[in-house]
Amino acid sequence: MLEYTPIAQFAIGLDHRVKVWNKACELLTGVSAEEIIGTDHQWKIFYSRKRPVLADLVVEQDYEKFLEIYGTKNPAQSSIVPNAWEATDYFENFNGKPRYIYFLAAPVFDDKGNITGAVTTLQDVTLRKIQEDAMKRESEQLQQQYSLLQSSMGERFKFCNIIGKCQKMQEVYDIIIRAAASADSVVIHGESGVGKELVAKAIHDISQRKNAPFLPVNCGAISESLLENEFFGHVKGAFTGAHNDKKGFLSHVQGGTLFLDEVGELSLNMQVKLLRAIEGGGYSPVGSNEVLYSDFRIVAASNQNLWAEVKKGRLRSDFFYRLYVIPIDIPPLRERKEDLALLADYFFSQMESALHFDALPGKDIKALYNYHWPGNVRELQNVLRRYITFNSLDFMALPDIDPPVIPPQPPSGPIAVSDSAAALPLTDAASRFEKQLILSALNHCRWHREKAAEKLGISRRTLYRKMMSHGLISAI
Repeated sequence: MLEYTPIAQFAIGLDHRVKVWNKACELLTGVSAEEIIGTDHQWKIFYSRKRPVLADLVVEQDYEKFLEIYGTKNPAQSSIVPNAWEATDYFENFNGKPRYIYFLAAPVFDDKGNITGAVTTLQDVTLRKIQEDAMKRESEQLQQQYSLLQSSMGERFKFCNIIGKCQKMQEVYDIIIRAAASADSVVIHGESGVGKELVAKAIHDISQRKNAPFLPVNCGAISESLLENEFFGHVKGAFTGAHNDKKGFLSHVQGGTLFLDEVGELSLNMQVKLLRAIEGGGYSPVGSNEVLYSDFRIVAASNQNLWAEVKKGRLRSDFFYRLYVIPIDIPPLRERKEDLALLADYFFSQMESALHFDALPGKDIKALYNYHWPGNVRELQNVLRRYITFNSLDFMALPDIDPPVIPPQPPSGPIAVSDSAAALPLTDAASRFEKQLILSALNHCRWHREKAAEKLGISRRTLYRKMMSHGLISAI
């Protein structure tokens, strides 16, 4: 009967020699009945050195030995088959494959109730075990997420150095926790000064990568000619001045999180090469054909509409879709003014000031609430620094007053040139005029670089480089 059952089974006698080794057992183990029947070599199928298998222990009825040998293999008495014992063991190479095998061994009795041998049933439960382990990991991940939520509930106005208790910030906190429990890429949206890097750092600090590097990179501050060198590094002799090998960002961030601030400023060529590295295709340092690999997670940030950049052809769609898995929108300060008092008190404490928000004069509190905060939280911090120094509020822009929009008029005649400008060489005069034009656009747009660049008809990257060349900002 055992011979023709589709379930892998074998039987041994009191002498521990194999009496039956059915066809299903031959298929599962790769060992023929001819090789094994009549021998006590059943242990060789499973283990590298001689030891009793489950059937041997059942014949001897040595339950203590069973628990000792199979103590980590889920040993138990079967709840279905009377007098049977069961266990599950893992084998790295069982008939050429790594497998989990479930054993169930039951004694065989004669007419007088004496044990005459034992029958063992074998079942490959690898797929089921993998599914169970996956469910266990998912359950542990959810539990970790729940624990993080629980631990943060007591002080939800402060989360990983992010301050805010309004409903929008509560939603941001929840997404941060979910993003940290995931391995997917994250894109953080928000105006300049809202704290995008703080959010990226929070995701890193509560993720499984927290013990590896967190590397912030301002994509708009690196000239296009240096992008590949900065990200991938170079080898000695790759170009003039390359006296030594240099590691790039991807090498330094191994195992950690790469924060790409203003990711929309990356060139199309750089997007292709970075996409290849993100998807596991590796990268090569400048001047080398060697392919290197780095395990890192991307968290990107932008104050631009990245999908609009795709439509304009400035951002590759495949790069966009690879990054845009978990979006996080950070609200501007003007939409969360209920957090002003918390933020102010936090900044005062960081500046070691005795001031408190509720102790400020009423007119100052009203002014802070009425201001529209174009520079967001970063501007608030600077305003409070000046307040401590000068004991008065000093806003960089007038509240709630937009300058009049004057449409440009084409010149009807020659452009007037001052005598001092005319005395300059053409390149110097053009540079002075360009600087004045950029300053005018920046002032008109309240130093919002993206709007100023659009007004001037140039890219944000070009505007940034020109601002540095004219000394309007310092190089980072």
